[in-house]
Amino acid sequence: MNIDFSYVCYVVGRISVAIPYTMLVIVISGSLGILLAAGIATVRIKKWKVLSPLSDLYVSFFRSTPCLIHIFLVYYGLPLILREFGIDADGWSKTFYASLALILYNGAYMSEYLRPAYLAVGKGQHDAADSIGMNGFTKFRRILLPQMLPIAWPNLENAFVELVKDTSVLFVIGLTDIMGLAKKIISNDFGVKKLEVFLAAAIIYWCITFAVGKLCQVFEKKVIAGKQTEKRVG
Repeated sequence: MNIDFSYVCYVVGRISVAIPYTMLVIVISGSLGILLAAGIATVRIKKWKVLSPLSDLYVSFFRSTPCLIHIFLVYYGLPLILREFGIDADGWSKTFYASLALILYNGAYMSEYLRPAYLAVGKGQHDAADSIGMNGFTKFRRILLPQMLPIAWPNLENAFVELVKDTSVLFVIGLTDIMGLAKKIISNDFGVKKLEVFLAAAIIYWCITFAVGKLCQVFEKKVIAGKQTEKRVG
């Protein structure tokens, strides 16, 4: 088996132009996904009527079905639903649909990492904060969050890495991301040296996941460790 590594390097350069777009989708989906996860986790912890069973159903459905299916459901299904309300979404950006699908999909997983982290904080911590008159936001920021993050962060870090890999299926709705560009190169070259093209794409994903992992580690050392130190000093 002969692999043309010079061609792999050449293709890495060609595919690299799609990295900024892919990173944009990752940042949007990751940041909004964790906000959705926080909201879903809150609803399930508080056990609010109507909303709590719906959130349970949402988490169960999205965690039990592949990401690829959700991309199709959002891309083809959402315009049909909006059309029933008189909204024409046919011209909306594919980036919107892709990001929404990833937000919904990853939000379900992240909520399951935040919820047990919240429940792991002892009731005495809540009572102590309430006894000195802390409001809900202050209690969360100063007491709960510093204790939740060390518990939830390893799983959240894995979720961000998985999000990078989830973007590899966005080409199915015609987006020119990393895999979309790789498929385009293969098509334009009539299927010649497909192995080299996929190897180049794998190298790029490897580099991105490595970078994301390092950023998460920096956050863990600088922010999470800092909050724990602040909590001990306080």
